[in-house]
Amino acid sequence: MKPRYTPKHFIVQELVTPHAYSRLGDSALVLMDDRILRALDAVRAIFDRPITVNTWHTKGGFTQRGWRDDAEVGSRFSQHRFGRAVDFDVQGYTAEDVRQAIIDTWRCSEALQGITRMEAGTSWVHIDCASIDVTDKPMMFNP
Repeated sequence: MKPRYTPKHFIVQELVTPHAYSRLGDSALVLMDDRILRALDAVRAIFDRPITVNTWHTKGGFTQRGWRDDAEVGSRFSQHRFGRAVDFDVQGYTAEDVRQAIIDTWRCSEALQGITRMEAGTSWVHIDCASIDVTDKPMMFNP
């Protein structure tokens, strides 16, 4: 299985759980929606700084910030469970700064327009491509 889009700035391990990677290897990328992968690459290009999603592959503690297979983490119908969401941090920027930059540049980038929702009020950035209509910027929601 080969995904339609391969991220330029991220390896598969950063985007899926250890369990998914151990079962599927690099093919686990097919679990992720192309829209969220393109959006994540677009955010990386805006800031030109490292972005942290999952860190389990480097002995870090983040395992469920991309595709999720753990029923104990997050809501039952989380966009993470469908490969349509990622949580991340951008080195040197607050989550609020990143959210504002996405909103400010959203109309200028087809890849960013794949982002339909962002979580507000968190110390990390959550973006997703839930199936909702948006016209001028991503919808903000509270955890």
